[in-house]
Amino acid sequence: MLGLLYKDFYTSKKELMLTGFMALLFVVFNVATDQAEMLGPSIGVLISVGSLVPTYSIHYDKTNGWDKFICASPISRKQVVLSKYLAGLITIVVINLVIIADNMAVGSPIPVWGYAALLCITLFLQAVMLPVCLKLGQNFVVAVFLIVVFLPIGALFFLNRVNILTDAAIEGAFDFIQQNVASLSLLGIVVAVVLYAISFLISLRYYKHMEM
Repeated sequence: MLGLLYKDFYTSKKELMLTGFMALLFVVFNVATDQAEMLGPSIGVLISVGSLVPTYSIHYDKTNGWDKFICASPISRKQVVLSKYLAGLITIVVINLVIIADNMAVGSPIPVWGYAALLCITLFLQAVMLPVCLKLGQNFVVAVFLIVVFLPIGALFFLNRVNILTDAAIEGAFDFIQQNVASLSLLGIVVAVVLYAISFLISLRYYKHMEM
């Protein structure tokens, strides 16, 4: 398993270096300018990149013939899929640690419960992106990612514009979250973990029946 993880990270080293550079750039910029309002865009970029990083190794496996090699090797397909998800979890941990450091560096405008929310978002996005990449390929990943991210945002904006989702309702929702932050955070993490496990089972089923 360690060998598979090493292979996944090594084949994606260019993307990982770019991700690390972007993360460092945002943290340094936020600290240097001390502008808390720039924290949101930087977190958005970090979560986006962190959600897509595990798909790079899947893309390279398909393009360099690794998938065909698996058929003739003693390595089980379950181990291969598991390595992708473990690499994804490692990426999630690193990205969220960077987000915490970035938040603390500008005075912690994001409350502690926000960390749980960002963790759940990253888990959910990876849970969607990994099966999509295995089934449809890297070209569809970006399109699906944009749909998953911007469709809910667009729907909320539209509902707010037509006064169905009022500002008072939004404020009430935030008040409800703050009053029930502990139970909602736990529930969100449990749901995200379950979705991640279901995503793994879907990817494993597809990979086992995939024609190399």
